Amino acid sequence: PTRRTNRQEAERGPRIIKYLRLESYEDTLNNIDFDESSTQKTFQFDDFLLKYMLRWETRQSKTLLNVEKLSKPFSYTLNVHSDGETRQQIADIPETFNYLVGMHVQTRRVHYDENRQYLVYRGQIDQRRVVVIWRETEDWRKPDFERDRDFVAKQKLTVGVDDVYVNGDSLIHEAKALEPLFKRRMFSGVGE
Repeated sequence: PTRRTNRQEAERGPRIIKYLRLESYEDTLNNIDFDESSTQKTFQFDDFLLKYMLRWETRQSKTLLNVEKLSKPFSYTLNVHSDGETRQQIADIPETFNYLVGMHVQTRRVHYDENRQYLVYRGQIDQRRVVVIWRETEDWRKPDFERDRDFVAKQKLTVGVDDVYVNGDSLIHEAKALEPLFKRRMFSGVGE
């Protein structure tokens, strides 16, 4: 058997490279929002007070990612400081979830039901075959969730898996909300 050289391997075909920018410590600090009532003691922290404020008084801050309400996962923004200026940048919540839960992604596909976008990942988490379905559900009512359920069934998005995860509420057969898993993995070790 012959071995390919690096040059032969490079000429074989196109490659996809994923570039990730991790949130820096400074980005995290730039995104902390304190409740107004908590700012009365201007940053005179002892250890206990700082832990309390970071756990309770900043719980709605973007930096802590309000996983209770991921109804708009494709437009979640963070303030990012770069080159002397701070600007809002969209955070890739679905990719963050995949890394956080250790998902080995096999496919990533986008589906459309008229004006509704579905981002669907298939892969494995902890040796279980999973599908993760992301969609924007803000202001949905019962008919919207029924249409959602019917679209997912018609497209057979959940066939052949052990677990189905979706963001937000759902009428999709055997679907689990991904927010509790997201929250457990994101905050494991915090406040213990």
